[in-house]
Amino acid sequence: MSDKTEAPTSHRLEEAREEGQVVRSQELISAVVILMSAFLLRGPGKQLAVAFQGLVTNVIVELPGAELSVEWLRKTVFSFGLQIFAPFMLILVGLLAAGVIVTLGQTQFLWASKKIGFDFKRLNPLDGFKRIFSSHGLFELLRSLLKLSWVSWAAYGFLRSRFFEMISFNQFDFYIAVSKFAEMCISLAMRVGSMYLVLAVADYAYQRWDLYKNLRMSKDDIKQEHKRSEGDPMLKGRMRSLQRQMARGRMMSNVSKATVVVTNPTHLAIAIEYQEGMKAPKVLAKGPYRVAERIVKIAKENNIPVVQNIPLARGIYYTIEIGQEISSDLYLAMAEVLAYVYKLRGKSTVSSRIPTPQTT
Repeated sequence: MSDKTEAPTSHRLEEAREEGQVVRSQELISAVVILMSAFLLRGPGKQLAVAFQGLVTNVIVELPGAELSVEWLRKTVFSFGLQIFAPFMLILVGLLAAGVIVTLGQTQFLWASKKIGFDFKRLNPLDGFKRIFSSHGLFELLRSLLKLSWVSWAAYGFLRSRFFEMISFNQFDFYIAVSKFAEMCISLAMRVGSMYLVLAVADYAYQRWDLYKNLRMSKDDIKQEHKRSEGDPMLKGRMRSLQRQMARGRMMSNVSKATVVVTNPTHLAIAIEYQEGMKAPKVLAKGPYRVAERIVKIAKENNIPVVQNIPLARGIYYTIEIGQEISSDLYLAMAEVLAYVYKLRGKSTVSSRIPTPQTT
């Protein structure tokens, strides 16, 4: 078996794409979602904070003197829901859009129908253990530990730098402390998201390398693909031969319709038709050597005159294709031949100025 050392061809990459094999990093999606979450929390998220602050205030102020009932609870929840609905939906749609855009950007709007469906093999626990304890599974475990260590280090470094700020929250008013804590959480999400984005770019590069490595081809694979795309040379030659035979058969079947056959005398033969109403004589068949012999044989079997005229035969053979009318520069020579043919058949008289061609 040949080693797969060659880069995948564009056709192989397209086949893999149709099967759903594209470069796609889940880490890149996660990093973008984290960063988008932090960005949205600093925008529409402030309205959520205001709504929660109002809810806490209303509960603290109204709860001691309020008559607890289903109506009061319904009114409070409804009022709170109206305040958070718009910012919450904006955040939700923003996160969904970010995930979809990053996914489509990686897959280039791929819809892999072959990947859709239920695979019972995935339910096999033995196959699951094999995947977990395989070299690939162990590598994925190490990669996950590396990601966890990288993100944990980023979070630890951030929290360590803000340690004294956190322990001073008890010196502030409740709402101010909550606001500062929320701002710190958003900053932490930005820090983690940025670090995760660096990891995601590296993961995307690895996924691309791994995909191209798995799609590598051997020289034999490339040759076989070239044969499939271009066609087997032997098969193409055979097809061309059959096509020539079929065309020749159709051509020979038209010889019986000819008015005259012009020869060279044995190297070339051209079957020509001319009937009343035609603009000019038309070539029905032509060919050299054995094809010429067959044309002459068919002509004699059908009592078609065979006339030797070397210049005319060469002129028609090399300039006029089958099915075409002869050119105007050959009219005079062709007229002499046709006049002779009509004289043989007693259809018309021939002027004494036209030389009588030799017959075979």
